[in-house]
Amino acid sequence: MNSRRRYVHFATAAVLLAGGGAWLISGNTGLTEPSRPLPGVVGTGGAEPRAGSFKLEASLARLAAGLRAEDEERARAYGLGRRPDGRGNSVQVVAEAFVEPGASSAILNARTSALMAKIAALGGMVETRWRHLVQHVLPVESLESLASNPLVRYVRPPRRPFRQAVMSEGVARTGADIWRNLSPYRADGSTVCVLDLGFAGYKSLLGNELPSEVKTRSFRADGDLEVEEHGTACAEIVRDMAPKAGLLLVNFDTDVEQHRAVDWISRQDVDAISYSLGWFNAGAGDGTGPICADVETAAAANIVWVSAAGNSAGDHWEGDFVDPDNDGFHNFSGHDEILEFAVPAYMPVGVFLNWKDFGSWDGYDYGGTDQDFDLYLYFRVGTAWKYIDHSDNRRTGAGAWPTEEIFGWYADREAVWGVAIRSILQTKSVRLELFTYNNTSAIEYPVLSRSISIPADAPGAVAVGATDWTNDALHAYSSRGPTHGGLIKPDFTAPSRVSTATYGLLNFAGTSASVPHVAGAVALLRGWTPFGPAAVLRILQQRAVDLGDPGRDNLYGHGRLNLKK
Repeated sequence: MNSRRRYVHFATAAVLLAGGGAWLISGNTGLTEPSRPLPGVVGTGGAEPRAGSFKLEASLARLAAGLRAEDEERARAYGLGRRPDGRGNSVQVVAEAFVEPGASSAILNARTSALMAKIAALGGMVETRWRHLVQHVLPVESLESLASNPLVRYVRPPRRPFRQAVMSEGVARTGADIWRNLSPYRADGSTVCVLDLGFAGYKSLLGNELPSEVKTRSFRADGDLEVEEHGTACAEIVRDMAPKAGLLLVNFDTDVEQHRAVDWISRQDVDAISYSLGWFNAGAGDGTGPICADVETAAAANIVWVSAAGNSAGDHWEGDFVDPDNDGFHNFSGHDEILEFAVPAYMPVGVFLNWKDFGSWDGYDYGGTDQDFDLYLYFRVGTAWKYIDHSDNRRTGAGAWPTEEIFGWYADREAVWGVAIRSILQTKSVRLELFTYNNTSAIEYPVLSRSISIPADAPGAVAVGATDWTNDALHAYSSRGPTHGGLIKPDFTAPSRVSTATYGLLNFAGTSASVPHVAGAVALLRGWTPFGPAAVLRILQQRAVDLGDPGRDNLYGHGRLNLKK
């Protein structure tokens, strides 16, 4: 299985598909098209009413509205297709407690405890909490009541990361094999934490592809460490690179769970984190935001965070809003207001829009935007476009993130999709950025630069791009810099399209495969030399094989990972 397509949540997808597929293209998405023309038709007649309140994410508002109207079939069809985490008549959500910037920990704890009590009173079950974020399962009919409570700043689905998805061929390519017979400098060696979504099958590899003993910890609400196999393949490569290093396998599923995991990892004896995941719309792309803050937490504990640069070079578009025909929709090129991309059958379709108006980051939240755009998804039938879904959150006001996203299992066959961007409130020029998910090739109008994923954009993250193990050629999908904060990224490239017992011969590709090569190299130098994290990174920078234009650049960083002198 090739991680290039970054499939995610296999188990959930399989269950939903087996459930009858009422939300497939061949059936009913459960969502009525807004009363407005398709893009390309002048005269929209003004914006339709916005979904829900300012404090309830739009897809949740529609889910609640469907049940309130006693249209449970439509609400459940939409909710399951759009958000595959429904549980009976309940849904998994995150409530963000209202906390003023600079509030003391006592105030924070008091507010959050009161919010948790309110959730319980509404029939909810708290799963986990981190700072001001409370992840819980709540009856759908209680969503609007919770959102209206003054303790609550916002109610949303949990954010989730996406995968940037035998002896690895990268070991010899990088020169890690020459370290095998050397004695470690540190008596206790070194340890790498593989922080991922799951480690299915890892037990069968102990004592062979993995060390005889590994430490494990799950931060998922259900405690399932073996929910999927992506992390197992990454752990195999770390083991290949640094066979005497210890391994800590930690998994999670949501943003809140990751925050808790990183807090715990930072208190362990860990030298590097191997992180073959990436996030859309989880920050401004300039190294700020809650996921990038986890990198800072690790750095404060002298842990090197090695992060996937991303597989989004061909899945990324950005530009200024252009509307020469004044119909409210962005023109991607000439008169073309729909950007095309293709997704395989039975795979989730995702589009993620943000505009660069986040405001300042205060450690808890962004200042918020005063501009508003909506996102629309279409399916091509012959030469015509069929409306499928849209995202129209209220995105103005303090703390409002400038993001919209559509994500769901919509198709039972490979299909051509289209996405359109509509301006709702624009009083100044802001940069738009769009990512697609599970696209099989480059989108119609790709912008390769500034496609670095979150948290690889963080200053403290070691971002890794993907080069082929045979010839150092940069893979077309490998994300490129600079970041929106102006940093040169990635920091290194490393071998991809390599072999693992988990995925098979030459079948683990993507920056997911590149990351554990670098994390393993950090473990080698940390355990086998007297040097600290900063010195280790300088050594890797000096030994990297310079590729492309001379010097550090936004394609290869310092160059391809190399441990030879």
